[in-house]
Amino acid sequence: MTTDSNKKTSKIVEYFKLRWYTITNFFLGILAYAWLIVASLVVLVPVIWMISAAFTRGNLLTSVPLIPDPSKWSLSNFEFIFSYKSNPAQAIADFPGAFLRTSQIAILNTLGVTFFSVLTGYAFARLRFKGKKAMLLTMMVLQMFPSFMGMVALFLLFRTFGILNNPNYLALIYIAGSIPYNTFLVRGFMRNIPKSLDEAAAIDGASPLQILRLILFPLIVPIIGFLAVSAFMGPWLDFILQARFLQPENITVSVWLFRTTDPFNTLFYNPLRFMAGALLVAIPIMVVQFFMQKYLVYGLTSGAEKG
Repeated sequence: MTTDSNKKTSKIVEYFKLRWYTITNFFLGILAYAWLIVASLVVLVPVIWMISAAFTRGNLLTSVPLIPDPSKWSLSNFEFIFSYKSNPAQAIADFPGAFLRTSQIAILNTLGVTFFSVLTGYAFARLRFKGKKAMLLTMMVLQMFPSFMGMVALFLLFRTFGILNNPNYLALIYIAGSIPYNTFLVRGFMRNIPKSLDEAAAIDGASPLQILRLILFPLIVPIIGFLAVSAFMGPWLDFILQARFLQPENITVSVWLFRTTDPFNTLFYNPLRFMAGALLVAIPIMVVQFFMQKYLVYGLTSGAEKG
């Protein structure tokens, strides 16, 4: 009798444990979904409001309704963006021109950052030379200082060499400023690749550049993708250098957007046009991130495994 009662007791205990486990998982699932819904609303509500503001006619943010009404939307802000010219003699409107100039800087920056970061990362990861540790420490210290701290010196250099007010040369500043950080990423990624591959290729007569191009390059595509995406986004998000190094006829999208938020600039001030322009600027960034998102996650985590 005692044995039977113990079995019944154990079954009851197991039953209540199972029920408790099921109820707990049920409520945890509800909390998880509730958290995801709240997080999604925090992200999506400002975006939806921004889209509504971009299509709202007027000059002030107070004219934007809290609840979007697509039936009252207008394309007036976009018509201004694609048609307004500060100088009637211009071939294209101000915003499309600024958009193209920013795209050129972004492409040049992407190519330059990828090329030089891969070369320097390969040199520090695979080659042996004097002063290697000292150079690494120097580059680590340089990461602590943002590039705009030397803006005055860079401005004087650009003016001395006659390349001031030339958007494409801004890529030189972006490329040079990103090399230290990206070098450590590429170096950390390459150190995860066995050196036996390099040694086998060297025995077969391959040069260091051939080893990089034929052996290592196909293996470091993830980190290259991450570098390319990061470099492409940089010029779209910068304002300080572009505002100081470029004249009004050669401005970029960030400077153009700033003009629409400056209340002292009565000719261009219109926050709703800022929303429309920002919506257009977000398109290339979102497209690049959508197609390269696997490189953003995998490249960053892999490059940080070893220092």
